[in-house]
Amino acid sequence: MIYSTNRKPVKLWKKLSLEVADSGFAKADTTWNMKNVCSPYSRIYYIPEGEGTVILQGREIPLRKGHIYLIPAGLLYDYRCDEYMEQLYFHVNITMPNGMDLFYGCGEIFEKGAPFGRQEKAVKLYWSSHMEDAFRLRGMLWEELGDFIKMAGIQEEGMKCYSEMVDQVFALAQKPVSARNHVRSLAANLHVSESTLSKRFRGETGMTPGIYLEQLMLQKACRLLIHSDKTMAQIAEELEFSDQFYFAKFFKRLMHMPPSAYRRQMRENERDGLENRHGTDNF
Repeated sequence: MIYSTNRKPVKLWKKLSLEVADSGFAKADTTWNMKNVCSPYSRIYYIPEGEGTVILQGREIPLRKGHIYLIPAGLLYDYRCDEYMEQLYFHVNITMPNGMDLFYGCGEIFEKGAPFGRQEKAVKLYWSSHMEDAFRLRGMLWEELGDFIKMAGIQEEGMKCYSEMVDQVFALAQKPVSARNHVRSLAANLHVSESTLSKRFRGETGMTPGIYLEQLMLQKACRLLIHSDKTMAQIAEELEFSDQFYFAKFFKRLMHMPPSAYRRQMRENERDGLENRHGTDNF
């Protein structure tokens, strides 16, 4: 008997995880209107009917009937609906071993046409209460994400192999994500100089360890602000800032708005979706 194997897919499946943070079916009207949206998750939109608009860096991108879209995590944009739009949406994260979303840092919104009947199939599977249909729908999401990964040119990102030192930085930075994590403390834990660590990390990842720590912290802060009811003081304490003033200063420097304003804006965004949402979440 002759057989062969390809270990890459299994290795990749183990390294990446897909989390669906939220989902829903919305019938949007002119109240679907928000400026300066920036989410810690990527958004997948199926558009069965109508049309909406996303504004990215002054460019208007139509959300067209029969098309599927991905808005990457961390992208700053506006959106609106001038008349009517139906939207099946999923808020997803593909988390890499470094703790970051696979699409984080992509500067574009990606669009693909859907084969005839695919939109209807996705909606039908979404409303099904059968376990097998939940698996089929998850499979469809992976297919869409596979196409978007190709469009974004990041298909090799999840397959990268890093040195032991850089892998250790990833692990230390996430256990836990903390304001107390600095290049200095990481270097001390790894028994190397700061310059050695910085040079190796930047050479392999394309970013400095300082920027990586900031982005990891920002991502965690955004998720806590959106998905928890903790006070600013409690979030600052969980992230190990000395107090909420320094947390607010850090957040505003990177997001150009106070954390309280970000929470209010994103919850208004989520509330608009809930007010226009029909039925219950089955996914």
